[in-house]
Amino acid sequence: MPVHQAIQTALKNNPNLQRTEQSIRVAEESLKSARGKKSISVNTSGGLNFSKTEGTMETERGSAGLSASLPLYSGKRLESAIKSAQLDIEISKLDFSQSQDDLIHSVVTSYVNALENLATSQVDLETEKNLAEHEKMIAAQFDAGAKAKIDLLRAQVETSNALQTAARSQAAYEVALTNLAALMSVDSIANLTVEDFETNLALDELEKFLSEAEENRFNLKSDELRIDKGELNIISAKSGWLPSVNANVGTDLNAASRRWHITPDASAGISASWNIFDSGVTRAEVQTAKTELERLKLALASDIDSVHEEVITAHKNLKIALLRLSTTQKTVELATEERYIATERYNAGEGIILDILDAELALSTAKKNHVSARYDVIRYSFDLAHAAGNTLKAMPNS
Repeated sequence: MPVHQAIQTALKNNPNLQRTEQSIRVAEESLKSARGKKSISVNTSGGLNFSKTEGTMETERGSAGLSASLPLYSGKRLESAIKSAQLDIEISKLDFSQSQDDLIHSVVTSYVNALENLATSQVDLETEKNLAEHEKMIAAQFDAGAKAKIDLLRAQVETSNALQTAARSQAAYEVALTNLAALMSVDSIANLTVEDFETNLALDELEKFLSEAEENRFNLKSDELRIDKGELNIISAKSGWLPSVNANVGTDLNAASRRWHITPDASAGISASWNIFDSGVTRAEVQTAKTELERLKLALASDIDSVHEEVITAHKNLKIALLRLSTTQKTVELATEERYIATERYNAGEGIILDILDAELALSTAKKNHVSARYDVIRYSFDLAHAAGNTLKAMPNS
């Protein structure tokens, strides 16, 4: 499965991402509620009473009423609630976008881990195969009386060790696939495979990535909107010191037996209320809102520091990984030549078995170091792209 397909599958199936998306729907409904509180509200009421007093006739009375109310002034409390609900929608969308980018980064990281474990497993299998061939060669020479038994025993031990190492590498690969499958929300790894790919991110100056992070990171934009919402909360809290004004209209219909004469009543007017003393409740709410605003500003500053740290760390890691990639490739070439020389010397009777085994294990270590460096380059490229606010920027052909 190509890495693009793995990402799309995760974005479609991951339940945590779906749950985050639902918060947008909740915020949209909250906006409808906030707008409704500033609109006309209509109430109806009615009742039917029956009474009888000794010596008098039975009495039946009915009533029905209809009233409407429209808020005219609320000290900006209702307006702030509407703007706050609108910000909640934008915050939810930004949080969802950040969750998407986080999930993409997690999927790619797990995918690269699986690729690295697969490549390591292939190196271990190749080493086990080479050591098994050495063992067969030495066994034939031992049978011919040309080599000592200790050489054969040492070759057998190294082959057995290599077989166990290859088995552990295969198990690590399967574990990596399981982790990837969990992110993709697929039930089995039976048909799950990974395909090699290269990163598309070019290492540039650190300042460029820092600027991109401050401009693009969704969580920083979300923090800024939360500060805006905090300022609205202060305005809303201060509305407790201001009056509320409503326009009201209504009608009542009353009737009594036995003729059921209906008497209509109608009313219209403007009402105002002003809580001139609330035992310090409003003052406490205002102070709480101000304190929360300061906390939100500190949270933004802290998140900016964290983002900078992520970018700097990923940038350094990528620079080191690129250096390792170059040096480990050279080491593989040297170790390959060393193994060839050790094998030829042993076959010519000028070397010992330890020279061959050490050279084989040195080549295996060099190859696995190169595998580690290669996939570190890919992994840290995506770490840097994610820290800068767009993980897909490191994707090939993006």
